[in-house]
Amino acid sequence: MIIRILEDEVMDNPQEASAYDAMDHSAVNAQFVADLCATFPLDPSATEGSFHDVLDVGTGTALIPIALCQKLPMARVMAIDMSTAMLTLAKANVDMDGMLDRIQLAHIDAADTGYENEMFDLVISNSIVHHLEDPLPTLQEIVRVTRPQGMIFVRDLLRPQSEEELTRLVETYGGANETERRLFGDSLRAALTLDEIRELITPLGFAPETVQLTSDRHWTWAARKS
Repeated sequence: MIIRILEDEVMDNPQEASAYDAMDHSAVNAQFVADLCATFPLDPSATEGSFHDVLDVGTGTALIPIALCQKLPMARVMAIDMSTAMLTLAKANVDMDGMLDRIQLAHIDAADTGYENEMFDLVISNSIVHHLEDPLPTLQEIVRVTRPQGMIFVRDLLRPQSEEELTRLVETYGGANETERRLFGDSLRAALTLDEIRELITPLGFAPETVQLTSDRHWTWAARKS
């Protein structure tokens, strides 16, 4: 078993943020949105009675909120991150895609958002958990701000079982250059195992089975709040 080695909690280095933004996340982001819509399910053509208010926790450069709003015309997204470098790039991305009226960006701590209880119809997050030394406060906050019967959809990387598996994943998915491969390898080492994330969400009132492996390198927590 590979021992967890933490990354920096906030990627606030402009060069690393730019390198991250330059990586091709389009397929992964499209899969995230497609899986989200299939899981609950969410109807892109629906208007009356559709959910509206979405929180994206750890939005990075806001590529998933953009993809979500392109898919779901009724969605409005509050996208938060603690990295000013990421948010600078996110603003440019949101502006370029003409989404300034539907995606709001905010520099906010995911573990203490300050939002009202049960404020959001849907809370999503992609690849924030592996950045957190202690993910529990952020997971608690996600549950707190989700309305009753609201939806939670959190996806992150899965820590490999062995160095051989880590090497295979980096070679397969790590990107086109050494910087991208290093960032991906570091993220895999910082990720949780399936058992670890299940142990975290169970005391929050969710069945362990709401977290499943959804690829050879991802787990996904998909649940409705009771």
